Amino acid sequence: MVAYFFPPLGGAGVQRTLKFAKYLPDAGWDPTVITVSARDYWMADDSLAAELGERVRVVRTASVTGLGMLKRLAPRHAGRPGAPRRSAAGLRRLRTLASWFLVPDAYVGWIPYAEAAGKRLLREAPFDLIYTTSSPDSAHLVGRALAREFHLPWVADFRDPWTRRLSYRPPTRWHDARQRKLERAVLEEASQITVTAEATRDDFQARNPQITAGKVAVVTNGYDEDDFAPWADLHPAPGQMQILHAGQLNPERPAEPFLRGLHRFFGAQPHARGRLRVRFVGAFYENDVRCAQRLGLEDAVIFEAHRSHREIVAELLRSHLLLLMEQDSERGGLILPGKIFEYLRSRRPVLGLLPRGAAWDLISRLQAGSCCRTGDEESVSLELARYFAAFERGGPAGTGLDEARLSVFERRSLTRRLASLFDSMTGG
Repeated sequence: MVAYFFPPLGGAGVQRTLKFAKYLPDAGWDPTVITVSARDYWMADDSLAAELGERVRVVRTASVTGLGMLKRLAPRHAGRPGAPRRSAAGLRRLRTLASWFLVPDAYVGWIPYAEAAGKRLLREAPFDLIYTTSSPDSAHLVGRALAREFHLPWVADFRDPWTRRLSYRPPTRWHDARQRKLERAVLEEASQITVTAEATRDDFQARNPQITAGKVAVVTNGYDEDDFAPWADLHPAPGQMQILHAGQLNPERPAEPFLRGLHRFFGAQPHARGRLRVRFVGAFYENDVRCAQRLGLEDAVIFEAHRSHREIVAELLRSHLLLLMEQDSERGGLILPGKIFEYLRSRRPVLGLLPRGAAWDLISRLQAGSCCRTGDEESVSLELARYFAAFERGGPAGTGLDEARLSVFERRSLTRRLASLFDSMTGG
């Protein structure tokens, strides 16, 4: 398994690979994970490594990343890993610089180290299969090189789209052509493609008709029942309605559209001030804080630093309403965020500010909350009014989602699905 984002790095992108590695031994597969030893990332979560059993081997390598280089050259703009507040302008400068010189991404400097580790492992002992996961897309180039040399089946897992990622902005037509060529090579050469949503699968196949039918399989993200077991008795406290957004904000997914709707709600129902609190827990940007201040929401909106995954699960269960946001664009409609499944398992209603697409469809299908278009301030205000009225009446905070509808998203079930793909490719 080739995965840059792996504990002790934190964030939502770590969970998918971590949980597969945790449960694959139960399905007959012993993983060796090639990952990075550095912490050139905004978030870390040292508690996650404790989930890995003895049958999971982790091999850590050196790396050279765009963030690491920027920290050395211009530390004022780079920030520091773990810092809760970041500069959107600084990140844009980093991305622009990286897009000119680092292809396919700012982690391309990891490729030679990961490739060398993979070759050493494959020469030392027999392996049955190579699995790579992105972001970063550089991981797939490691897998391609190893699969070519050692003639092993290769699964390329896309947690995020490549050239359809929200932050994808190639600086020139040459860069765009190069990125698309690399993406096409991975899609064609991998033995199997896995994605997290039907929308991503359909988009890949529509843009790449040369891919054979069935080559792209959907294995969604999910939730781990073990994460919720310690908090079985947690419930929202009465007295103040708690709204939670768990996870980092980014320039493509800022807090402002929701904050404008919240401002409008308070304008219509001023008595709600003091009885409703919104928390953004995770890395955020200076622009988010300034927007809340500009709208006079400092008394109701709190921005907090990243917390451990264990703590975040507890916060979900303490909340009355969970906030999910995505950019209102065609690309945004492809995104099915990993945290949505933990939102669902918490059985707290979800308010989605979303484009029509994968996340909207899932929330609607499971009747797990409500959705409105990103930027529709009036709809956000009306939905907040509806949820607040239910809170004032003392109505139940749960969605009533039953085990049967949720269990298909449990990590053990999803890992068995992945293992069955592995088995079909290796005759297992």
